[in-house]
Amino acid sequence: MPCDITAGYAIDCRDSIGGIDAIYLIENSALYDASGVTRITQVSGTVTAMTKDSGKKFYKFEVPRATAMASNNITASSENGTLFYTHMVSFPINSRSATTRNIINTLAKNRVTIVTKDMDGTYRMYGAGFGLFLDTAEGGSGTALGDRSGYQLSFSSQEADDFLVVSSGVASALETPGT
Repeated sequence: MPCDITAGYAIDCRDSIGGIDAIYLIENSALYDASGVTRITQVSGTVTAMTKDSGKKFYKFEVPRATAMASNNITASSENGTLFYTHMVSFPINSRSATTRNIINTLAKNRVTIVTKDMDGTYRMYGAGFGLFLDTAEGGSGTALGDRSGYQLSFSSQEADDFLVVSSGVASALETPGT
């Protein structure tokens, strides 16, 4: 039986804006109970509630304007009857300190869930199901005085579901440790 189409799309006012204001990261496992059941409640693609492991929180990474991006791509196979989503998040860190190096090494060893705060104020969650992996962290000194001395981090995941929009009530508690 075919899937029912329940809505269309009309071009709206030109009030959209691109870019990411901030990135929030947490270990993907901190959003699941001991049985592997998600503690993210979502309705029609919007996160309405979320419980984190005790003491766990999303860590905020500030990003310079016009440097970070997130994408979600659908891949389908008619031959196999399959459909999945690829989530990708990329952002810079303008530092090459020992602390930054250690943070990046820790991120490289984890599966993470990322929430972006987009420039339009919308919070979007990527990697909620399987978690994103750090694919590359390109670090360098730059060449000229005005070049970046830091890292460019790129994360990706293949997910059964697309990104989720995070409600403002849930977004306001991202940095609050779980109980």
